[in-house]
Amino acid sequence: MKIRDDGTYLIDAAKLETLVADMLTRVGVAVEDARIVADSLVSADVRGMNSHGVMRLPVYIERLQRGGFKPGSRGRVVSETPATALIDGEEGLGAVLTSSAMDLAIDKAKRTGIAAVGIRNSNHNGENAYYVKRAIAADMIGIATTNGSPIMPVWGGKTMLTGPLPIAIGVPTEKARPIILDAALGMSSRGKILYYAEKGMTLPDGWLVDRDGNPTNDPNWVKKGGWILPIGGHKGWGLILACEILSGLLTGGKFGQELTNLYDDLDAPQRNGHFVIAIDIGAFIDIGMFKQRMDEYIGIMKASTLAPGTEEILMPGEIEDRKEIKHREEGIPIGRSVVDEVVSLAGTLGSDADLIDQLEART
Repeated sequence: MKIRDDGTYLIDAAKLETLVADMLTRVGVAVEDARIVADSLVSADVRGMNSHGVMRLPVYIERLQRGGFKPGSRGRVVSETPATALIDGEEGLGAVLTSSAMDLAIDKAKRTGIAAVGIRNSNHNGENAYYVKRAIAADMIGIATTNGSPIMPVWGGKTMLTGPLPIAIGVPTEKARPIILDAALGMSSRGKILYYAEKGMTLPDGWLVDRDGNPTNDPNWVKKGGWILPIGGHKGWGLILACEILSGLLTGGKFGQELTNLYDDLDAPQRNGHFVIAIDIGAFIDIGMFKQRMDEYIGIMKASTLAPGTEEILMPGEIEDRKEIKHREEGIPIGRSVVDEVVSLAGTLGSDADLIDQLEART
């Protein structure tokens, strides 16, 4: 593999996904489940969200080997109505459980107009855009959120009780790119800050504070007792609280300090909760008309007079969509240390040498 000037490898997406799925099957994950997890990780890298991509694979593998993730657990429905369901994830893989939950919500929404599915006793589920895209493909509006280990305090406090939780909303369109808002409700996600640390980069102002609450540009403080600030101050923290309520409290699952960090206590489950909603557009308005109206509205917004310093009006998810097109054609730029670790781990697990050899750079 050739190293680019910026210190990354250019990796073929399909070959990377095949290798990742093979590695997961070698630690006990069923073939179809391995495909879902591999697809979710590589999809994040393809969209430029490297913080949620294959850099997470080594800890996934170690958790599978040590028992923190249960590869055979696909979840169990513990309560259900025509428009809702609650799933006990039984410590399974978050991507598998959340994909299944969104598919169930979509199926229910076809009959009821709107459906919600909660999951408890799960684990890290990666980028939430992956799940709302399933709803978009079914001509529905999708919403997904999750809770996570406590790495930030409540507004005004210093005790770690929550995290910069994400919410994703996906909306289908006719010809325009779908709207995909996927935002951590902190100034950044922990994964992205870890990515900055791994690359030796300096954080922008206003993202992070040290353990005493003082502003810092050093991403390593996220591992030394510092915390990520919420977007919009107390308003952002209020949105984080809402995500925690839906994912952790409404599901009857764990929350706050009851959750385990992805990188700690690898033999213990994280016990994360997730929550997804599917809205059938056809229950409110003709689907074709809605998509046309979306295209029209997007066109109106993009025709706005530009503010100084702005080159183009961009919709949520548009940058990531452009990256996906480019990266699937030309290859994904992934940090050298991440690729080297994945390749080394693949060899240790006994992955087919041909799969490793085929992970070539494309320039």
